Amino acid sequence: MALQLEELGAIGALIGSRNWSDGPLGPPTAWPPVLRTTIDLVVSSHAQVVLFWGPDYLAFYNEAYAPTIGSKHPRAFGRPARENWAELWDDLEPLLSRVRLGGETVSARDRPFRIERHGYLEDVWFDISYSPVRDEAGLVAGVLCIVSETTGRVAGERRLAESESRFRNMADNAPVMLRVTDPDGSCTYLSRSWYDTTGQTHESAEGFGWLDAMHPDDAEETARTVREAHGSRTAFRLEYRLRHADGQYRWAIDAASPRFDGTGAFLGFVGSVIDIDERRAGEDRLRASEAGFQAIANTIDQMVWTTLPDGFHDYYNDRWYEFTGVPQGSTDGEGWNGMFHPDDQERAWAVWRRCLASGEPYHIEYRLRHHTGLYRWVLGRAQAMRDRSGRIIRWFGTCTDIHDFKLAEERREFLLLLNDTLIVHPDPATLEAAATQLLGRRVRAARCGYGEIDASGEMVRVSRDWTSTPDTASLAGESRILDAFGPAAIGELRAGRTLVVADARADARVGEAFAQAWDGIGCLSLVVVPLLRDGTLRSVLYLHEPRPRAWTPAEIQLCEDVAARTREALERARAEAALIELNATLEERVRERTAELERTSEVLRQAQKMEAVGQLTGGIAHDFNNMLSVVIGSLDLLGRRLPDGDARLRRYADNAMEGARRAATLTHRLLAFSRQQPLNPQAVDLNRLVSGMSELLRRTLSGNIRLETVLGGGLWSCSVDANQLENVIVNLAVNARDAMPEGGRLTIETQNAHLDDRYVAADLGILAGQYVLVAVTDTGTGMAPDVMAKAFDPFFTTKEIGKGTGLGLSQVYGFVKQSDGHVKIYSEPGRGTSVKIYLPRLVGEHEPAERAEPPPPELIDPSAELVLVVEDDDGVRRVTIEAVQELGYRTLEADGAAEALRLLAQRPDIDLLFTDVVMPDIDGRQLAEEARRQRPDLKVVFTTGYTRNAIVHHGVLDAGVRLLTKPFSLEDLATKLRDALDDA
Repeated sequence: MALQLEELGAIGALIGSRNWSDGPLGPPTAWPPVLRTTIDLVVSSHAQVVLFWGPDYLAFYNEAYAPTIGSKHPRAFGRPARENWAELWDDLEPLLSRVRLGGETVSARDRPFRIERHGYLEDVWFDISYSPVRDEAGLVAGVLCIVSETTGRVAGERRLAESESRFRNMADNAPVMLRVTDPDGSCTYLSRSWYDTTGQTHESAEGFGWLDAMHPDDAEETARTVREAHGSRTAFRLEYRLRHADGQYRWAIDAASPRFDGTGAFLGFVGSVIDIDERRAGEDRLRASEAGFQAIANTIDQMVWTTLPDGFHDYYNDRWYEFTGVPQGSTDGEGWNGMFHPDDQERAWAVWRRCLASGEPYHIEYRLRHHTGLYRWVLGRAQAMRDRSGRIIRWFGTCTDIHDFKLAEERREFLLLLNDTLIVHPDPATLEAAATQLLGRRVRAARCGYGEIDASGEMVRVSRDWTSTPDTASLAGESRILDAFGPAAIGELRAGRTLVVADARADARVGEAFAQAWDGIGCLSLVVVPLLRDGTLRSVLYLHEPRPRAWTPAEIQLCEDVAARTREALERARAEAALIELNATLEERVRERTAELERTSEVLRQAQKMEAVGQLTGGIAHDFNNMLSVVIGSLDLLGRRLPDGDARLRRYADNAMEGARRAATLTHRLLAFSRQQPLNPQAVDLNRLVSGMSELLRRTLSGNIRLETVLGGGLWSCSVDANQLENVIVNLAVNARDAMPEGGRLTIETQNAHLDDRYVAADLGILAGQYVLVAVTDTGTGMAPDVMAKAFDPFFTTKEIGKGTGLGLSQVYGFVKQSDGHVKIYSEPGRGTSVKIYLPRLVGEHEPAERAEPPPPELIDPSAELVLVVEDDDGVRRVTIEAVQELGYRTLEADGAAEALRLLAQRPDIDLLFTDVVMPDIDGRQLAEEARRQRPDLKVVFTTGYTRNAIVHHGVLDAGVRLLTKPFSLEDLATKLRDALDDA
């Protein structure tokens, strides 16, 4: 049969790839059938099988056999055995001949051979079974060898025998006593030293007799421990007193471990017994010494530690753990290095390694992490302990807290450097920069600056601040930044207390309302030191951080010291600079100062004149308003009662009403000039307001006047009474129209503006800062300088008699000043006039208010509602009562607060209190507050002809107040009462 090479795996592939033409057998197809059959059986066997064929003993083997000949494979396959088994041929050939020539079957166990299979000769052992393979004629044609290598087992058994021999020899000559037990705990072997030490015999000691050598007080505990260890098959270690041959008991330590064979079966224990009597006595002395050392180490203030010769930390006293707060043992070994400040770790570790190598004393200052999480400066010292030969056997060290001393020393050095730096900088600007740079770098802040606050307490000027990186924004310049920090935070500064904020988002003094403003300047944490003069906040020194930071007391104290020294240095530098400048230009400065005083005096006189005239006109307006209230109210009532058919009487009444209303307009202008009209300011977009007035202004102007509006881009908002501002613009447009009788161009322009210190110095009461400008410019006749100087004076006019009252520009002046703004006239005769109004910029988030018409009130029968009218002027009170009754309401009247409160207490059906504000003894505001304490749901409407009182402050109407200014019409009264009564 032919060999199925593809079924013979790797061996088949080997046969197929081999060139057999030079061999005695020829190609596989010519091989004898017996050979092919036998090879097929060999290759398919899982045992290690080799076939030696013919007189040359050609070797054919399977894959299982190949590893036993190592590097001889595959060279040996199909070749005469003598070629590849040459080193053992003298041993192997007789065995093969016995089978091939004698027909014997040869077998052996653990048959040794000496073979080279990995490049060197080695001794190996095999179980062998050699049997003959006969051909068709019955003759032995080959030898079939089934082998199994036993080298590992034979070598192991030999090593075990040798090991046991060595163990017994070692155990009998060991300086310790050794013993071996079986699984039941019975002792099967005791070394010779046991018998020499205890005086026991083999018969008395083996088994469990060895326990008889224990001290009676220790025997029971020893036996129990041994039994439990055998039961749990776990190692044990114990100390007991052992009786020696001389009858004395000495301390010994017994340590034993379980034994297992290769299958994991428990064989018993092997143990050693060592005399430790002297060591035990030494340990007792050592424990006493250790206790004394611990007592001493834990009574001193320093942290005490020790290490092994290689620097391994193995002891810290209680002070160490109290200071660091770490668990016991957590800093043993190299764990102590992690307690250093990151910036000090490499330096401290390098010094320690150098000392370990050289033996020199250890001495270093570094920052150690405190149990609070902060780092404190300590002084580390260590000294090596040496034996008699000079060899280091241990290191003893201490750590001493020097943090306060270190900070004081660093602070002293820093302040000396600061003083030297401030002295060499005579210029205030460079002085500020040097001081803030030193402090900022010292405390590692993101931003450090010094700001001065103007007399208003609102505007902060920072000439130049220091920032740690170019990415950190500077706050240099002028701004109202204090408002953005929140009233609670700024209140701390105004009270003279240093403001410290660790995290603005978590600080109740800031809160969500102002957190955005803090984010806007890249600040979440700060220290601000206020510097007061005469109880007023005049300057600050600040440190800013963009992330939360816990400021230390030392950093805060240093900031306060630097602030005080910087202010002193600035004042000294400015005084010296002023003195130098004064000495250099004294005469020129005297002339300039004289001229400045004259200008200031003129401005002051003008301001005092305007204020005096304002007081006069305000008082006159108040009296006129009361009188006009009687006139207008009476005319309103008269008009309602005139017969419809009498046109002449109707005309008389209308003419009288028109005159009264013009008089009322005049008093309103007087109040505007005197800055006593009630204003209702709101966020206003001037571009939108001017755009919305375009149609009104075109109707006001003549057809030959062209109106142009130039609206500024990115215009800021301002806070102003929109209605009054519209009146102002209309007044200016009318004046411009009258100045251009032949026609021309009227331009209304808006833009952002900044008034600097030089500009505002020419006028009193103007603050430098950001404003929104609205300018009304015409191409008319213009004004001469003397006319322009009087333009704002009340009743001054250049128009013909009967053509104007002289109150238009006065009203503009009063409104702008009452709005904290500034107004300026620029004019040249023949070239036109420009009136520029500056209104303060509104800072902060806001939306300009939408001006919408109120919805019409619901129709309600007024006869069901009762109104209490309180007025101390008899004439005004009578007219007001009749007007309220004319509107259909029921009325009660009182001439003062006392009578009003009595009526309120008696009449719970009063729905609304209508009261004058200016009254003797108790004013209307106090009356309303007392009434609402008794009647919280009571509706209140105030009326007055004079605004410098309890419900209008700084020209602004108090929140929630309903006011009807005198004189008022019946329609105004109806609307105001209805609005109040309908308000839920």
